[in-house]
Amino acid sequence: MDISSAYFKSLAKDAVFDLEKDFPYASVLALETAGERLTVQTRQEQAELIDPARGVVATVFTGRHFLEAATGEVTEEGLRNLVRDLREMGRQTGIYYDGPAIDPGPPLEKDFGITVERDPWQVPLKQKVADLTVLRDGIQSRDHRIVQIVCQYAQVRSRELFVNRSKTLFQDLCRVQMAAVTVMREGDRSVSLHTGRAQQGGYEKAFIPEEKVDKMVRDCAKLLKAPRLRPGTYDCIFSPDFAGLFAHEAFGHGMETDMFLKKRAKGEEYLGRPVASPLVDLYDSPALPGQAASFFFDHEGELAKETRVIEKGILKRGLTDLYSATLLKLPRTANGRRESFERKVYARMTNTYFGPGGHTPEEMVASIPEGFFLDHPSNGMEDPKGWGIQLEGYYAEAIQDGKLTGEVFSPVIVTGYVPDLLMSITMVGDTVEISGLGMCGKGHKEWVKVTDGGPYLKLRARLG
Repeated sequence: MDISSAYFKSLAKDAVFDLEKDFPYASVLALETAGERLTVQTRQEQAELIDPARGVVATVFTGRHFLEAATGEVTEEGLRNLVRDLREMGRQTGIYYDGPAIDPGPPLEKDFGITVERDPWQVPLKQKVADLTVLRDGIQSRDHRIVQIVCQYAQVRSRELFVNRSKTLFQDLCRVQMAAVTVMREGDRSVSLHTGRAQQGGYEKAFIPEEKVDKMVRDCAKLLKAPRLRPGTYDCIFSPDFAGLFAHEAFGHGMETDMFLKKRAKGEEYLGRPVASPLVDLYDSPALPGQAASFFFDHEGELAKETRVIEKGILKRGLTDLYSATLLKLPRTANGRRESFERKVYARMTNTYFGPGGHTPEEMVASIPEGFFLDHPSNGMEDPKGWGIQLEGYYAEAIQDGKLTGEVFSPVIVTGYVPDLLMSITMVGDTVEISGLGMCGKGHKEWVKVTDGGPYLKLRARLG
């Protein structure tokens, strides 16, 4: 049964109506996901389907707790079974009408979709393989020391229906992604870097800009002779990609308010207080047009909107799901997300990024007598409870007397206390760039699409 059809929508509304005969609040969410992945390597080609998922989850509030039941049967009988199961669960746990009231939001019935110029499902497999082959061969031609190339293309389509007593919302989302990994060898040393692009939209959005491919190959070659850097505290410039990793790790899980409930987030203690330089603004927004982690509403029916996490250095608010917002009496943000209908909803990041400032990268470099420019991040981790952070990357280029020297060190590790790093920011670039290649895991390694980014940042950091 088509979850976007008027008939299925009416069945979902009936299920909500029946559940609210017993419970103070109910909702129904139907999800469909399908996709494919192609890989072209130096000596191998592969095509595979991304495991499709299709099902329905119904949620009720008992006045004390949220209960859920899910099914892979997207049928009238499947919905009836969910209603039956939740009623039985409610009888066992108890149903109360003296608890907090759940606001279903203003009445709205709307179907949302994104503009697709070239439907990726209509592009022949042969054409996609040919385009990846052109990318691979173009990379290979750039440097004779390249020994391995992996080029990958993926497309994902998500169709989602949310219904409660006030809202009937449907969204049809299409995401495309292309990535390339290059391995170089000289003597007994091998190094690798990657680049790519992920966007919402059609096949026309998938292609990696030539300047990004050029930069990957050029910087990878520099790593072949890169020594280890001398540990110490330095003036640094973070590239937009490195700034994005910083944003994700510093104010990702630590500002997801279900972590507040578990008393696992230091950020809760700093709400309304300075945590960063007054130059710093930080956002999470699923409403950014075209970004890979954007959507029109979250999995709890909250319409997408921007959340300003930090404003002029002040920690303003966290990222909520319905459960944490209800218990903590916080305003809702559009961050209630699931990996699939079979998984629970959490407060999750979407597009997380530092806002722009007023400086150019050239001005930042010129202001540093001795320091490093950091680029090509690899991974990071944080301790939300202690607010310690570690960021890792492949590329640190020395700055001497206000100029980039061309001398590159690798790898590079940034460690520190989140507020100390944020307070040390003295210059913020004037242009925001967002990368869409990432995924984020939470709970039992339940993955959702995220992006992160920002402008160039000048700060002081401990490097190793």
